[in-house]
Amino acid sequence: MVLSLEQSENIALYHYELCPFCTKTRRAIDELGLEIELKNIEKNHQYRIDLHHGGQKTQVPCLRIERSNGDSQWLYKSAEIINYLAKHQNELFHLTLTA
Repeated sequence: MVLSLEQSENIALYHYELCPFCTKTRRAIDELGLEIELKNIEKNHQYRIDLHHGGQKTQVPCLRIERSNGDSQWLYKSAEIINYLAKHQNELFHLTLTA
């Protein structure tokens, strides 16, 4: 299922510091000039619980895209996350400016 960013209201990246795939994803976020909430699952146990309950696994990196109607998409794998962010960069940039 593909979600339209026009229907999104909240986007967050679940990660931890030393994960090389997380580092790659955070670097891409910086290069794209996006401000996305980062949720470090090693520093905050509740983030790990939320990731497990929402995405059904604790794999990182994971991008959670939450729609205004409460539906969520949990996107795993750094390459897929980076491709998604690059594809929707303009819309995401607009979301960070209006949030």
